[in-house]
Amino acid sequence: MNKFKQCTYTVILLLTCIVASPMIFKQIWTSSAEKKKETPKKTVELDLNQNGAELPTEAGQAPPEQPAAPDTLATTLPVMTVTDINGSVTEITTTTTAAAPAQPEVNFVKSDFSYFDDALFIGDSRTVGIQDWGSLGNADFFCNVGLNTQTASSSSVDGELSSMLNSNNYGKVYIMLGINEVGNDFSGTFNNYKKLVENVRAKAPNAIIYLQANLHVASFAEDGSINNDRINTLNSMIQSLADNKNIYYLDINPVFDDDYGCLREDCTEDGVHVFGVYYPSWCDWYALHTIQKQPTAPLQPLTEAQPEEDQ
Repeated sequence: MNKFKQCTYTVILLLTCIVASPMIFKQIWTSSAEKKKETPKKTVELDLNQNGAELPTEAGQAPPEQPAAPDTLATTLPVMTVTDINGSVTEITTTTTAAAPAQPEVNFVKSDFSYFDDALFIGDSRTVGIQDWGSLGNADFFCNVGLNTQTASSSSVDGELSSMLNSNNYGKVYIMLGINEVGNDFSGTFNNYKKLVENVRAKAPNAIIYLQANLHVASFAEDGSINNDRINTLNSMIQSLADNKNIYYLDINPVFDDDYGCLREDCTEDGVHVFGVYYPSWCDWYALHTIQKQPTAPLQPLTEAQPEEDQ
């Protein structure tokens, strides 16, 4: 083949590519767009009854069944000994997977929001969020940003909280405190917490008291002193005060936890507080976990817990 023919074929090939390329790219773009339209959308719900995992659902399909709640705590806790109000001693040992503490079965039932008409909520900034963004109707609140067990205990002796307890016949009192002190000595924090509970019981002897677990933090918000291992330790100490007769323990964490026991990152911006949109769901969870009876057991002094010092 002479050079003229070679040049002619080359020119024809280039012209063919130039003409055909736009049509090829157009076909690829159209196919990709049609495929995106066919992809089902993902929706996310909060499972308030079980473990709060994301429930991805496709159009026309029912949500997958949720796994049973684990009966172990996948965390490492420092050794401590806790004595409950009945004198029973529980030793929590350091282990990579600690067994969940055995508790008498509690028959929580669903109530409407009128249940909270005679309720008082005591807490820090998380409780402020419930007050500002929640849906608990006529409930009263004693809460502020930075409130801790020490200041709440002092206030309960001579201050606004004491006045509220004296002036109202509360049927329920909810307490959520400790996150602002989780980096401190556990013994001092727990003793202040116990003092607060004793004062509430003395001033509202007919009230059902709900001790609430401190909400976990997101993994990116953890550091050496404020982390979920320490939060779990403090929560375990708080839980030891519950007798499931007059005092009950509530733990919202499974609703908001990820697979690693941390606050889910899609629920928070700062790693410590959930977005305002989630507080109504939190209040719905409260309504699903209520006790429909008045306390009947005689009030006994709370026994001093004796945890080991921080390592």
